[in-house]
Amino acid sequence: MVTSTALMLGMPGTASAAPAAVPSLRAFGISGDGTLMATFTTDRPDVLNWVRVITGLSGDTALVGIDFRVQDGLLYGVGNKGGIYTIKTPPATQDVVVTKVSQLQYALHGTQFGVDFNPAADRLRVISDNGQNLRHNLGDHTTIQDVNLTTPPVEGTTKGVTAAAYTNNDLNGATATTLFDINTNSDQVVIQSPANNGTLAPTGSLGLDAQLKAGMDIYSTLSGGRTVDNAAFASLTPSGASTPSLYSVNVFTGEAAFIKQFPLNITDLAISLTGS
Repeated sequence: MVTSTALMLGMPGTASAAPAAVPSLRAFGISGDGTLMATFTTDRPDVLNWVRVITGLSGDTALVGIDFRVQDGLLYGVGNKGGIYTIKTPPATQDVVVTKVSQLQYALHGTQFGVDFNPAADRLRVISDNGQNLRHNLGDHTTIQDVNLTTPPVEGTTKGVTAAAYTNNDLNGATATTLFDINTNSDQVVIQSPANNGTLAPTGSLGLDAQLKAGMDIYSTLSGGRTVDNAAFASLTPSGASTPSLYSVNVFTGEAAFIKQFPLNITDLAISLTGS
């Protein structure tokens, strides 16, 4: 069983105590300008196994977010002009090669974006620091512009949400999923529920003053095809720091625990579904 200093969700809505050790999970990250990809393990983000230029973009000049899709096990990326790509990485290819497979039907609004697949509905969620809230179907290539992000009872669109991740990344039909975001304006973890309504509810403070750019992913440990644990990790840049660091995140309390600093400006990440 994989455990970590991050949140643990045995069943949806329950938590167990956080152990001390950080697991060694294979992860991929993209640079802040969206032109480079690197790989590392979650226990040693200070050591990059390789760094490659992203090639093959069509109509886009950079990637703004990446995530693994449970339904086919592939790594996907979203471009800054809304292109959606599958991604091949070493050793399958010498370079990072992307292939365009779909296109968002709405232009992206914002400067920073959170990208994650809903494992239950098989929909790609894209949120932005400008409050945008999109849902894309890779099956028929349609995009729904859901309700902008809000934090009741505060009126108006919520700004500063720059990272998103779903729990329970499995194909079990009885498993529910929850969408967690990071608001770097308020330095909080928030639940986005209902996700389509864009309604945000803070769970707690990160415990640090984070710069705008952030990325988050949640790794799910499976037993018999069903999630038994989740571990959340985030790329965050504390105020005054020149490069981001990797943190484990307890999404129930919001607390971010420092692991190590990246040697590159890694602002979004995706953890392999198998952890290796």
